[in-house]
Amino acid sequence: MNRNFSSHLLAVFLFLLCSQQLFAQAPDRSPWVFTVDGGAAHQSNADLDDSDGGFAVDRWFVSAGLDYGWSPRDSIGVSIGTGKSSYDFDENVTIGDEAPWEDIEDSRVALVGRFGFGETGSVIVIPSVRQYREDGASSSDSRTYGFLAAAFWRINDSLTIGPGLGAFSRLEDSTRVFPILAIDWDISERWNLSTGRGLAASQGPGLTLSYQLNPAWSFGLTGRYEEVEFRLSEEGSVPNGIGRDQALPLVVSARLQPSPKISVSAFMGVELGGKLTLMNEVGDTLAESDYDPAALFGATFDFRF
Repeated sequence: MNRNFSSHLLAVFLFLLCSQQLFAQAPDRSPWVFTVDGGAAHQSNADLDDSDGGFAVDRWFVSAGLDYGWSPRDSIGVSIGTGKSSYDFDENVTIGDEAPWEDIEDSRVALVGRFGFGETGSVIVIPSVRQYREDGASSSDSRTYGFLAAAFWRINDSLTIGPGLGAFSRLEDSTRVFPILAIDWDISERWNLSTGRGLAASQGPGLTLSYQLNPAWSFGLTGRYEEVEFRLSEEGSVPNGIGRDQALPLVVSARLQPSPKISVSAFMGVELGGKLTLMNEVGDTLAESDYDPAALFGATFDFRF
């Protein structure tokens, strides 16, 4: 991991911890809620199974959102985010004719609606527009659209559960559809199983099993499926091509929440089942390679005004 990544990670922690009292004292009476969240992650070098050498990745992402809630169960908001994934391939890597890509830029806009129905039901809908592209790639050719929706019911004081669905367009004009389990289950006074979030690139929620040590500290185990697809540069070895990175990250985390308005967490784990794919501009596969399990660690933050 490079020094810039380490210094940025440390700065995030110091800022959040020093801001604890500011957020703890802010009143929460307005129907408007402003949020800022993000984080950074490092994937250590992973050897490629079908090519010489390997690669590592540094990722960062930050987003801001504004929500208006006209009742405890009804709100609508917008979220805007940006980030970057920097791939560092070994010099001898050849997927296709050479190292397939370098820095991938990520930007997105999403609307978030939460609405109650009946006495215990709720629905959440999240349409989004995303753009993943290498520097020099066409913006219009890098755009995809997504939609997440789930309906859930409060069964009792310990369990809220319901089904959901995610649908995301792909750059080669196909669509990926997958089911979602929306759940928030207090298994006991300290243990909870819930729909979890990933860092930035995730196109769907995973599951998190967490343990509440005390009001401020909790620890968790999260698993999820990640798939990121991006448009390649017009000047690269595959002009206007498509890259795809798939993996199953499994991480443990420690989360500090000194007040309802601020939280920061650190995580570490492993990327399993990784695979890189290189395609031409219409989605025909040119080369692909599985990659070995790789260590993964980083930090996230979340605070609201």
